[in-house]
Amino acid sequence: MSVFLDISAALDARLDTLTNSPPVAWPNRVYEPVTGTLYLRPTHLPADTSAATVGGTASTDLNPGIYQVDIFAPAGEGKNEAYVMADLVAGHLKRDTELTYNSRTIRIKNVSIAPALQDGGWYQVPVTIEYYSL
Repeated sequence: MSVFLDISAALDARLDTLTNSPPVAWPNRVYEPVTGTLYLRPTHLPADTSAATVGGTASTDLNPGIYQVDIFAPAGEGKNEAYVMADLVAGHLKRDTELTYNSRTIRIKNVSIAPALQDGGWYQVPVTIEYYSL
């Protein structure tokens, strides 16, 4: 059973279908950002597993977590490009979206955009996607 891999794969697969997506810096893959070019970086942050049901021989685990997609836009060029992409990502992984991977169902609980950060040559806007899977 590969619960966490299945959850991550379902979310990655959904992000991978984003129309007109900029390059994506996938976890544990070599990626060199191109100066002046917007890109995305997803991060899977599983939370503590808890019992969704108790008793009997068929108890069910609740697997919640956060799938964060950071939007990196060139610094010094305003916020529009980053926020437009953040809105597109948020709409593509919107609340109540249901994903299935290897018979595991993942439901998006909430999506929000966190305050922007600036680091060196990049303006970063985090999109936080809360999910759960039973």
